Amino acid sequence: MTTFAIVPVKRLSEAKSSLSAVLTTKQRRGLVLAMLKDVLKATSGARSIAGTIVVSPDDDVIKFARKNGADGVAEPGVELNEALKLAIQSAITNGATSVLIVPSDVPFLTADDIENIVAMASSRRDVVIAPSKNNGTNVLFLRPPDIMTLHFGGESFPTHLSEARRASITPHIYRSVTVATDIDDPADLVEAKKFGCGTQTCKFLESLRILQH
Repeated sequence: MTTFAIVPVKRLSEAKSSLSAVLTTKQRRGLVLAMLKDVLKATSGARSIAGTIVVSPDDDVIKFARKNGADGVAEPGVELNEALKLAIQSAITNGATSVLIVPSDVPFLTADDIENIVAMASSRRDVVIAPSKNNGTNVLFLRPPDIMTLHFGGESFPTHLSEARRASITPHIYRSVTVATDIDDPADLVEAKKFGCGTQTCKFLESLRILQH
């Protein structure tokens, strides 16, 4: 089995607008790239991942991905789930028999988390879902890669459960605080101190003195 990781990233100018009350545009850009670097470190450190594809409409993100050992797939600014379909097709073209979709704002994801998720998928047709703390989807493992329709965005966890069952799959659920913890709002910046020491994300936030209190 060949598994590719897929990491979608918005345009840097649009990313993390939910943090605009506490971070400048430049700071949000730096945070997005720090989180992406942490996610890429986890995927590259996981033995079961054959390669990582970053899909984004932003040329700077694509360049950053390639600099950090990932492949880049440019998309024309389409809706998230459409962008993921493009990346999945690219993965299939490159020999993927399964994909692991990870949003770029899950910086505390570890290589061990990835190995545990992939290990849960023991069948030729399988789905593993790791929910976020807000009932979203922070990791989605699909075998084969196009086994079901994607519904990333908002409270997508129950929708992905339903889609898996619609595909005649009983999905596995992976729960981990490091996977469930994403950075979406100002309160999450403080939460990063609990899980992120040693990550690029934590170091970046410390440089802004956000984690000093």
